[in-house]
Order: sequence, then C-alpha cells, then structure tokens
Amino acid sequence: MVDQEQQHPETLHTPSARSIRELVFGVNDGLVSVTAIVMGVTGARLTPHDIVISGLSAVTAATVSMGLGAYLSTMAENEYFLAELHREEYEVETIPDEERKEVEAIYRAQGFTRDDTRKLTDHVTSDRKRWVAFMMREELGILVDAMDNPWRNAWIMAVAVVLGSLPPMVPYVVFSNSHTAMMVAIVLACLAAFSLGVLKARIGRGNWLRSGVQFVLVTAAAVAVGIAAGHLFRGLFR
Repeated sequence: MVDQEQQHPETLHTPSARSIRELVFGVNDGLVSVTAIVMGVTGARLTPHDIVISGLSAVTAATVSMGLGAYLSTMAENEYFLAELHREEYEVETIPDEERKEVEAIYRAQGFTRDDTRKLTDHVTSDRKRWVAFMMREELGILVDAMDNPWRNAWIMAVAVVLGSLPPMVPYVVFSNSHTAMMVAIVLACLAAFSLGVLKARIGRGNWLRSGVQFVLVTAAAVAVGIAAGHLFRGLFR
C-alpha cells in the first residue's frame, strides 16, 4: 500500500514553482509597463534622450516596487503558513480524538475501505510530526517545508522586471531617431511577449500558440494605450 504522504506531490504549491511564477510575472510586468511608458513619451514627441531618462526612471520605480511587493507578500504568506502550523500542532496536542476523526474522514472521502482507513489513520497518527504534516497538506493544501525566502523572491522579481524592460528600452539607446526606435521597440516587445507566453505554456503544459498570442495581445494593448495617452497629454499640455 502506498503511503498517502508520497502521493500527488505535483498538485501542491512548491517554492520552485512559485519562483517560476515570480519570474514570469516580473518579466511580463516589466515588459508591459515599460513598453506602455516609452510608447507614451514617444507619442508625446519627446527626444530620445528624454525617452531614455523616462524609461530608466520607470524601470527603477517598477523594480523597487515589485521587488518590495514580492518580499512583503512572501512574508505574509510565510506568517500564514506558520500560524496554521501552530494551530494544527495545538489541535493535535489538545484535541487528538477530533483530529483523528478528521484524518479518517479524509481517507474515507478518498475512497479507502474501512480497514484501510483504520490502518492508514493509525500510521499517520502514530507520529505527531507526520500527523501535523498530513493535516497541513490534506486539509489546507500546505507543505510544511513550503515557505519561501522573502529576499530570494524579491531579487527574482527585481531581476525579472529589469529583464522584461530591456526589449522596449534598448532601441532608444541604439537609435537616435525616435520613430525608428519605436518601431524596433514594438517588434522586440511583441517577440519577447510571444516567447514569454510560449515559456508559460511549456511550464504549464498548455497550448503554446494560444498562450503566446495572449501575451502579444496584452503587450499590443499597452502599446496602443501608451501611444494614445502620449498624443492626448501632448495635446492637453501643448
């Protein structure tokens, strides 16, 4: 009989999976936000020098904001995990009979026979550490060792934002003509968006073409909004 603690690990949220999530989210945020900003200032007919300064300011702000956001969200998640862990430890210690009934109910819901349920429950509840880990995983969907390092997530997010900002920013450094830089930036941003969508689909085993197109459409919307906003504000503050 297979120990239930060895089953379906892929269904649980692991630190490595969340790191990939942070990476994809950060790259996409940097790509979309910076693309929208440089399109906006280009539409407002700023000089390439001013566009680069505006873009770098946006990258700096987004990097700090998203990095600190990842740090704070990871801290909050870890605090929640610890609170639930302490609650389960307290319940196993103070109301073991009720907790044992919960273990039995979980196994019955999974379709085990009465005899198998009793044997599995005896095995799980024979060790308090294993018992608590079982309740955390099966009742709450939390792995006991699933807590992330907040600073690690913050750095992953910050680096991802910078990487995502490169496609729309580099052309303005290379080309002195704003219109040429904008055309190249749009192409690079769409290629980067499509590649990111394909990567996301491969990780999640989804449809790579549909995912790539979805990311391109989001980036295209950022381009359109940025250009429209630039023309609008230029008209308002001319």
